[in-house]
Amino acid sequence: MTSIWLDEVAPDNRRALEENMTADVAIVGAGIAGIATAYHLARAGAKPVVLEARTVADAASGRNAGFLLAGVAENFVAATRRYGEARALRIWRFTRHNQDLVREIVAREGIACDLAWNGSAQIAGDDEEWTEVRESADRLRKESVRVLLVPEERAAIYEDDGEFHPVRYVRALAGAAVAAGARIYDRTRAIAVTTSEVRTERARVRASVVVVCVNAYSQHLVPLRVRPVRGQMLATAPVGRRVFERPAYANRGYRYWRQRADGRLLAGGWRDTAADEEVGEEERTTPRIQDQLERFLRERCPETNVTHRWAGIMGFSHDALPYVGRLDSGVFVNAGFTGHGMAFATATGELIADLVRDKKRSETDLFAPERA
Repeated sequence: MTSIWLDEVAPDNRRALEENMTADVAIVGAGIAGIATAYHLARAGAKPVVLEARTVADAASGRNAGFLLAGVAENFVAATRRYGEARALRIWRFTRHNQDLVREIVAREGIACDLAWNGSAQIAGDDEEWTEVRESADRLRKESVRVLLVPEERAAIYEDDGEFHPVRYVRALAGAAVAAGARIYDRTRAIAVTTSEVRTERARVRASVVVVCVNAYSQHLVPLRVRPVRGQMLATAPVGRRVFERPAYANRGYRYWRQRADGRLLAGGWRDTAADEEVGEEERTTPRIQDQLERFLRERCPETNVTHRWAGIMGFSHDALPYVGRLDSGVFVNAGFTGHGMAFATATGELIADLVRDKKRSETDLFAPERA
């Protein structure tokens, strides 16, 4: 079934690439990563070409919850254990920069994507996680993060987080990239890449730089440590009362929900209850997950009616951070977002645009694609 986001926005119906061509930069993939990369490059004066096997934002970028959160899926204490405190803080700041970039771009380009900054709730699923959530809030307050603890809900409210309509955002960003000089071709599947060429089923694109931005499908083109993992969601008809005040991320990020301004409820996740089944590239819903999503919403809003059910394929990296930079082969990548593409990719697109133009950036080591 189509996601609610894709159902609400007509595709751009861009033409497929039928003839060989040249470009400053060839980008494979027109999700948020590829489109953001093209946008930043075009604004810097380059003439990128984007090739998309489907249509803009038709894969994971059009099948997520539309959250704009700071940080990774784990709470900050858990992230500190994994990455070390200094690195975890750098990652947090990078995602805050991503939020700032989205805010700036939406204003500059006049993008109507229902962007709102209502904050988010990080909700603990057990006592151990609640301890971590509390400690995370205490630590991040020292970084001037606006966070409020709600003990009776075992939740931390991060007041600067946001939400939006992901398809409206990405497709409008694509339009802005084209206005700045990019070219985008739909229904043009790349079948092979080198450092200077992308080969499709019908044509070739020669370029000074090639950037692969296909996330879960990276292994089809480059030797990247990305594992495809399925995420499922559902949405309801509008509800005439406020059920959820703000987007929520619960149980270590495995469960999430929100209510849109039009009253529709959305819920996703519960992948941890069927972890072995939710791996691979098959974009389909399953009764096991969908029943749990629906049960969760009906417990909180018995009168609700489900209108949309869908699945999307996420690209998981080996350490839950994206791969952004140049492979040893010379091909650039912007992928492996581990379910958090909207939290990273507007900024990683900027990072890639700088790297391919030999502009030095301090974040390069954080996301180096061939890191340990």
